[in-house]
Amino acid sequence: MSATNFQLKLRQTQQLSQNMQQSLRVLQMSGIEIEREVEDWLADNPLLERKEQPENPYEPPRQTVDIAKRGISLDDDDSSAWENLAEEETLNAYLHKQVSEHPLSPTEAAHVHILIDFLDERGYLTDSIADIIDHTPLEWMLSEEDMEIALENLQRFDPAGIATANLNQSLLHQLDRLPLSPARRCAAQIVMYHLEKLTPNQPKNINRLAKILPDFSDTVLKDALDMISSLNPYPSYGFASEEPTQYVRPDVIVEQGEHGWLVVGNDDAAPQIQINTELVEMLQDEEAIDPVWREKINSAKQKMDMLQQRKNTVIRVAEYIVERQQDFFFFGEIGLVPMLLKDCATHLGLAESTISRAVSNKYLFCPQGLFALRFFFSQNAISSENSDEAISANAIKSVIAQIVERENKQKPYSDCALHDLLQQQGIKIARRTVAKYREQLGIPTVQQRRQL
Repeated sequence: MSATNFQLKLRQTQQLSQNMQQSLRVLQMSGIEIEREVEDWLADNPLLERKEQPENPYEPPRQTVDIAKRGISLDDDDSSAWENLAEEETLNAYLHKQVSEHPLSPTEAAHVHILIDFLDERGYLTDSIADIIDHTPLEWMLSEEDMEIALENLQRFDPAGIATANLNQSLLHQLDRLPLSPARRCAAQIVMYHLEKLTPNQPKNINRLAKILPDFSDTVLKDALDMISSLNPYPSYGFASEEPTQYVRPDVIVEQGEHGWLVVGNDDAAPQIQINTELVEMLQDEEAIDPVWREKINSAKQKMDMLQQRKNTVIRVAEYIVERQQDFFFFGEIGLVPMLLKDCATHLGLAESTISRAVSNKYLFCPQGLFALRFFFSQNAISSENSDEAISANAIKSVIAQIVERENKQKPYSDCALHDLLQQQGIKIARRTVAKYREQLGIPTVQQRRQL
């Protein structure tokens, strides 16, 4: 006779009110998403109306999404180059929409949404699962096993090769979706072991590969090379070229004042609405106000509070960034210092999940360019063996980019050479980390950079 075992588990949970949940959802929205949300509010509640804009409002620089992610600004003289471009759907938005099209549980879908927000502009997932968990709030209680499953689910999305770690993995995932053939098998061998040996000269490639891969004929080798050349080097490449470029308005603007850097909220980044006070006063003058209208009044006030709270939270986070990253605003990426979401949350007295929502899809404009707020939060990398000081990953990437830019194009630096040069500058990281940062910067291998 089998015995029945009972186990009692205690778990501490926090229940959020519906109003609080909606406020957090509004905080996480991008400028475009909040504009659509407010349109729904205006259509549903006649007590809300748009504010009249001044005749000559301040017009902050508009940047494209791709440019914003790289932190490159456009001069006023160049703005005309983008006048004929309209809005486009970002890769992230395209992926988020696909989540509902796959048979995922609500928990699995939430995990996939998290991974999508960690993709870089090329569509790669260069952060490890452990790193991603470290950069998400503890209360989300993510496990490596659950996130590995989420990664497998995301890699089934379109475009092919999405959420892979690098070029080789992306090409292999794209090849896996093609019909089986000798050419596909040959292409996979080339991508896995010989991709760095390829040159723009295809006959030369065929002759070289024929000696390395004698089991494949010249015809199969040619078909395999044609197959590889038809693939997208970055998962986002084809997607981004299908439609015009999307513009981004900065949520906050950082300017240099007499006594240091100032953070100014950009009112144009979010819709400006107000309560129709005349209509509210008219309703309140009634002896017995209809419960429906009373609810409309309360709802309008709550919506106004949500927008103001969203603005205040983003400005507070931006002020924390400016306070901690003073050198960045003077010297650029090389001046970045490590900064974590949990430290910001502790400093501001807010939950880490609130900070994560506040930096999601929000942008900061400064003399250095346009940057996502999340850009300023990065992991630590120890700068010296005998020092507790740290330098951010983005600062190290900036140093690598500067070294490669100044290298002798006939004798470019290998990853080992870059590693040694960084060591000489007091930056102590592993060689494999150097290779990882180089790939994240989109810098080709030493063989591909060498100019004969």
